[in-house]
Amino acid sequence: MDACRALISVVIPCFNQSRYVAEAIESSRSAEFRVETIVVDDGSTDDSGEIARRHRAVVIAQENRGVAAARNRGLEAAAGTFVIFLDADDRLLPGGVDIGVRALAAHPECAMTYGRCTMMGPDGTFWPTPEQRVVYLDHYASLLRLNRIWMPAMAIFRREAIVEAGGFRMGFDAAADYDLYLRLVRRVAIHDHGQRVAAYRRHSSSTSGSASRMLAHTLAVMQANRQDALEAAMDEDWREGYAAWQDFYGTQLVEEIRADLRARRYSPAARKAGVATRLAPHVFQRELSRALRRRYAGRAIPAAEMASASHRAET
Repeated sequence: MDACRALISVVIPCFNQSRYVAEAIESSRSAEFRVETIVVDDGSTDDSGEIARRHRAVVIAQENRGVAAARNRGLEAAAGTFVIFLDADDRLLPGGVDIGVRALAAHPECAMTYGRCTMMGPDGTFWPTPEQRVVYLDHYASLLRLNRIWMPAMAIFRREAIVEAGGFRMGFDAAADYDLYLRLVRRVAIHDHGQRVAAYRRHSSSTSGSASRMLAHTLAVMQANRQDALEAAMDEDWREGYAAWQDFYGTQLVEEIRADLRARRYSPAARKAGVATRLAPHVFQRELSRALRRRYAGRAIPAAEMASASHRAET
């Protein structure tokens, strides 16, 4: 296939991102390839849709149904051979589209290629971002243990491959992209080109800022893909990944609980503690034990208090 003649669809799901959507749209331009930019306005109550129209994007409006449904709606409308999914508060780096297209065109056996991102703050300032090693082999095992694709725009897909896979599954919006990667790599080849192609914005209203939601949805994705892992004789990799996600988001969740307690937000703290004890009980108990050790540093912890804390962590 002649990549120079290919059309690339950049699908941007958007819900109340008027502050950032124009930047996302402008970042989807390419100096080398034809690009159509599709913004799916997922029931925004601000002027995100109007801003997108002013920036010459194709705008599809729908009632609020969540990011997975918005991506699927954009996929249905996409005419491109290749597709990139860019969240409205993120952006592609200069040349990011071109790098992705060239990598996928150079690997015709692959349904998807992916690279790296740079972290950035709410104002767009780039943050120091850890380097990740390039994965050459065993992509399925690698993704079961750890999602190296931190944000959707790091990846570019052949449209037909996503359609054949059924698009994004509903029910776990915060990790629906991870679910798609796992389902694809189980059945088709993918390639890690290792180059930086996108910028991942961290801000207070981003989905990734809710540890409860990320923990629940990521573990739901792992459960949904367990049978595939078993059939591929990769149960050990699956178990390693499941425990890692419990530890990663469980620890974040405990930090949120601590912040809520310091601010005397007791109801949110109690709800989050319920999630932590249900989905990551060993992490919650570990962090609780650490807190008690700090509180009673240099003194014996009263047996009654330790027993009570352990009971709360287990129920």
